[in-house]
Amino acid sequence: MKNIFLLSLTFLFLQSVNAQVSLSAGTGLLRGFQSEKTFFGIHGGFELPRNNDVTIYGRIGQYFAQNEDNPSTAVVTGNDFDVIPYQLQVNYFSSFNYTTLEGGTRYYLGNDYDNGFSGYGGSNFLLAFNSVKRDYEKTDISGVYEWEGLYSTGNDEEDGRIISFALGLQGGVKYTIPGTGTVYFDITAQYAIAGVGNNETANNTQLYSPLYFMFNVGFRKDLY
Repeated sequence: MKNIFLLSLTFLFLQSVNAQVSLSAGTGLLRGFQSEKTFFGIHGGFELPRNNDVTIYGRIGQYFAQNEDNPSTAVVTGNDFDVIPYQLQVNYFSSFNYTTLEGGTRYYLGNDYDNGFSGYGGSNFLLAFNSVKRDYEKTDISGVYEWEGLYSTGNDEEDGRIISFALGLQGGVKYTIPGTGTVYFDITAQYAIAGVGNNETANNTQLYSPLYFMFNVGFRKDLY
């Protein structure tokens, strides 16, 4: 699914090679409605005008991993029967990140797409790829035993991932500096209508939220 989305964005970009197209890059924050964490990220994309007031755009974002606030506990087992004690309880935190692929249509209000100050908004769709990893503490819950190398978790599902498809709305403002480029800020609300985790680690994370908001600021350069 990720490859199909990337091919679609590439096709739209190649169609625009002989027309006006804009490239953009910036930074931003992602906040889940049911999550206690805010994810910091970077993004890059392109925008292709259909006329002075309507464009289509594509954007790739990477929002870096955060750890859960509350630990979970797993049982580790000695690699052989000579290990004493044979079992220990170890706390771990799950880390979670976002890779997003989005695209949609923007409608500009006020000045044109490439002129002065204006607002914009529209609908979009998004694919989100979440990586979930367990980060174990170095000692058991008593703080006495260092377990790595002598014990194993016995869990073949240390790493997980979630793939979700979302629909959303976006609104923002921009200011075009003649001969330089465009500074922009936008907010996107996304709701995942389908999300699938591949294992227990992914499905039990506390950081997944089907409803989330993205706040992005960046710079756009128009190419002709």
